[in-house]
Formats: sequence, structure tokens, C-alpha cells
Amino acid sequence: MADVDVDKQREATASIRGYLYQLDAALLEILNAGLDDQIVIEGIEDFDRYSGDEITYSQVKYYAGKELTNSVLREPLFKLFQHFAKLKPDARRNRKYVLYGFYADVKISTDELTVDRFKEVMEVGEFLPDAQGVKRLHKKSLIDPATMADELIEEFCKAFRIILSKEYSEHRVDVIAAVKKAQGISILEAEGFHYPRAFDFIATMATKADHRERTTCLRALQGHLAGTQAIHSRWLLREKDAAEYGKHMRRLYFAANNSAGVVRAFVLDVGKADSGAICDQLREIARKWSSAKSKTTPNADRYAPFIVLRDATAQLISDVKNELFDTGTDFVDGFPYQGSPFRAEHIHTAQTRERLIAIRFADDTDQLLEALDGVGRKLCHFYDFFLERPLVVKLPGAKSRMFSIPINDISIIRRIV
Repeated sequence: MADVDVDKQREATASIRGYLYQLDAALLEILNAGLDDQIVIEGIEDFDRYSGDEITYSQVKYYAGKELTNSVLREPLFKLFQHFAKLKPDARRNRKYVLYGFYADVKISTDELTVDRFKEVMEVGEFLPDAQGVKRLHKKSLIDPATMADELIEEFCKAFRIILSKEYSEHRVDVIAAVKKAQGISILEAEGFHYPRAFDFIATMATKADHRERTTCLRALQGHLAGTQAIHSRWLLREKDAAEYGKHMRRLYFAANNSAGVVRAFVLDVGKADSGAICDQLREIARKWSSAKSKTTPNADRYAPFIVLRDATAQLISDVKNELFDTGTDFVDGFPYQGSPFRAEHIHTAQTRERLIAIRFADDTDQLLEALDGVGRKLCHFYDFFLERPLVVKLPGAKSRMFSIPINDISIIRRIV
């Protein structure tokens, strides 16, 4: 390979890496934020977080070849202080300022600043000639002590902190780990599918001219990622035979999951399947994911899955319920008597040793979401077995997760669960 001439002074590698690092840091902020905390990319600072009545401005620096010294700290610290000083006194109370970054080495303390320490950082030294023409060191401050009272500086120091982050590749590992945790997926899924799509989401947003289009939250990011795994799984469905595909999906979504303490909802896209084929799958789901057959499980710990037949006709739902009843599979739905409106409390009828409820039947996704509206802090897993398009719904609770699993025939479900 021929040698390539490069002008070292024009190389943009460090700048590009710094900007990618900033996007990773913004993504990490979103992943660690509350579900509806607003994050503005390229707002007042590199990213701003609006959480309740508190606003945090974060400036990101990536200096793999530079040490953190007073002179390196001075410029970003001065800029953040200027913003703080211009605010009205009432507005300062809920403002926080963060310098987030990586440096080749750290030569100064990163503890909370004092007034004296802040003033020390603000001092700039320059050599100026005296009357005899001899250059002598003169110090001046970037701030005017006459207009910047110590009380104001102290208030800012309490609102400011330095977060030392990791080197580029190690930092990205942490971001991918945060994606894994937030999405409730494996590290392989996070690294191969969810992180690249999440990064593209942030990078695209950062290019928008309107700040409103650069504003997002964790809920929006999760919505953007909803179909990521489904696309990969569709490819697996095409490439693998039914047994291998079923084994792979079972290992991915079911093998490591304990039943206790998790609310599970199975949404089946039944297509043209008849009631017999559907009931075969429902009985298998009930066998695997209901405690109905257990004689030792205490009543307080018993569980049964929720079921929805997606886009099924009223007649098909009726046929399925009739066949389940006739074959001895106990279930409840939201209708305690003929002509009753949907009653969510009835679908939550307790499973006991005397009443071995195997399935909780919702006639559509609206009924399901109403029934699960009060799951609160419980883990809630939605398993969406779809033929053409994944289910798109607003999930209840911060701990709800949607797993979209493509199928080409309803009979494959029993191989997966």
C-alpha cells in the first residue's frame, strides 16, 4: 500500500472523536434520566436536562492528549459562571452546572470549589514590559471583583461539579451497558442492534436547527428503539428452521426469566388460524407461565398470564373461550355476567388452590392496558407475537417492556415459550 501524506495540523480526528464522545454522553444522560425528563441536545450547553423544577447544564470535554489544569478548566468554568451570574436570583436556586469529561491526567483537585479556589482559577497571567522594557508577570482576573460578590461565587460553586468520565472506548462500553439496562435486553442485543440505532437517533437530532426538534426524553428513545430487535428477529425467522428459531427466541426471552413477581402479557397475532390451533398455543402458554398446576405455591405468590388475540373477530374470541372452557382450562375475562361492561377488577380475580385460573383473557389491547394500568413498580413483560407489524402501544409503568417476536405461523409459539 502506498504511503499517504497527511497534514498533521489539519487532522480532525480529535475533534470528531470529541463530538462523538459528546453524543455518547448525551445518550447516557437520557438513559439515566427519568422517563419524561426533557433533554435538550445543543441547548444552553452541550446538553441540558429539565427534571422536575431543576435544570442541569452539562458541558462535555474530551482531552485525551491534554491534562486538566487551572488553565484548561478556566474557559468552560468561566462560561458556565457567566450564564449563572446573568440569571435572576430566584432562577439560580434550581440550576446545576456540570463539566463532564476525560483528560490525559488530572493535575488539580476536582472537589467542590471554594470562593478562593474559584478566584484562583479565574486568574490569568501574562508577561508585560515594565518602564524599563523588562517583561514581568502580571495577573488579572476574568471576573470583576467589584460586580461579582463572594456570595454569588459561593452560590455558583455549590451548583457546579466536575465529573471525570472514562476514555473513549471504555465510555462507550458504559453507554452500551446503560442501553442494556434501560431496554432489559442482553449485552449482545444492546451492542449489535439497540446502541447503533440509539446513537443515530441522537446524532440526527443534534443536526436540527430548531431546539424543539433537539428535545427528547427516555420515553421517546424507547419508542424509537421499539422495533429494533423485531427487525433482526424477522431475519432470524427467515434464516433458521422452526425448531432452531424457537430455541433461540426461548433462550433470548424466556429461559432466564423467573415467573414470580413478573406480570406477563402475551399478544398473539392469530391471522387466519382457527380456534383449535389457537387453543393449542394458549394451553402451552398456560402450562409454562401459570402456577395453576402447582400444589405448593402459596396463594399470595400465584400468577397467570394475560392473553390478547390481536385483531381477532368477536366470533373467533367466543369460539376460543368456548373450547378452553370445554377442555377444562380455567380462565377469567373482564365480563362477570352477560351484558356487563368491561370490569378490570374481574380479570384480576385471584388464582387460588381452589380456583386454578390459568389465563386472564382480554378481548383487545385496550382492555389489556386498562387491566394493567395499576401494575405500578412491578415488572411487566409484553410478548408480542406478530405476523406482519409489531404492536405499538404506550406501555403502563416505568418497568414495562415490550418484546416483539415475529412469527410466520401461530404454531411456532409453543416452540418459543
